[in-house]
Amino acid sequence: MRPLTEQEIRLMVKRDERIRSLTVAKGTLITPSAREYLRMKDITLVYSDTSEDFRDQDTTGKEVLRTNEERRPTPFYGPNGESLGAKPEVMTHLLGNNLVYKDHPVIIWRGKLDSLTAMILEAQALGWEKHNQEYVNDLQEILEFIRRLLPCEYKNIPVEAFKLLGLTAEELKARSHDPLKYYGHKHILIEYSMGTLCVRLNSLRTASRETELAAVAAFKDADGKPTREDIVKALNRISSLFYIMIFKYLPKGFRPRPAGI
Repeated sequence: MRPLTEQEIRLMVKRDERIRSLTVAKGTLITPSAREYLRMKDITLVYSDTSEDFRDQDTTGKEVLRTNEERRPTPFYGPNGESLGAKPEVMTHLLGNNLVYKDHPVIIWRGKLDSLTAMILEAQALGWEKHNQEYVNDLQEILEFIRRLLPCEYKNIPVEAFKLLGLTAEELKARSHDPLKYYGHKHILIEYSMGTLCVRLNSLRTASRETELAAVAAFKDADGKPTREDIVKALNRISSLFYIMIFKYLPKGFRPRPAGI
C-alpha cells in the first residue's frame, strides 16, 4: 500500500479547490507533510474498509482502467512516497512495504523495546540460576506485557487498562513515589551489596526509562503533540515497577542507605 504524499493532495486540490474530504484505504500511511497540508486546507481524510482510494480515480471521479502492467505493485515505497525497486540497506519497514531510514524515531523506539525485552530475558536467566522462581515469574508477566506494546504501535490499537503483579497503573505510581509508606524505606541508593537480582532490576529500570524517552520522541504529530500517550504511560509504569521490585527482593536483613546520603 503506497503512502499518501503532499504532492498527490496538491494535484487533487489543483483540479478541484472545493474538495473538503478525501477517501483512502484503511491503514494508508500518511506522510507528515501531507498531514500538515490537509490541516492547512481543512480537508478531512476518510478511511475506507475497502481498497477504495481517491488516487484510483480520474478528475471526473470515475475509476481509471489500468493495464496489468500498471496494476503490478511496486515492491517498496520510500519516506517521501517514491517507488523503490529494492529495499536499500539503510532503510527498513515502518508499516507494510513503506520504508524509512533506520534512524527514524519509531525504528529507534522499536530497537529500545527489543533491547529491553532482551535484558529481561537475561534477568530471568539470572533468577533461574539463583533458584528464585518468583523472581522469574514476576519478570515473565512484565515481559509478556511489554511484548504486546509493539503490535499496539504498528496496528494503531490502544494500550488498555492494565495490572502488573496485581497493581494498577495508579497504584504503581503511588508506591514508587512513596516507598516509605508501602515498603518501610525511603528512596534508596542502589549499591552492589544489594546483590545481583536487585542490581539487575535497577538496570531494567534505567532501560525502561530510555525506552520511554524514545517513545516520547517517536510518537508526536507535526505540531509536536503526543500521539501515543498510552504507550508512554505504560513504559513509565514499568520503570516504576522495576524500582519497587527492588524493595521486594532486597536481601533479608539488608539496610539500604537513603538516596542522597
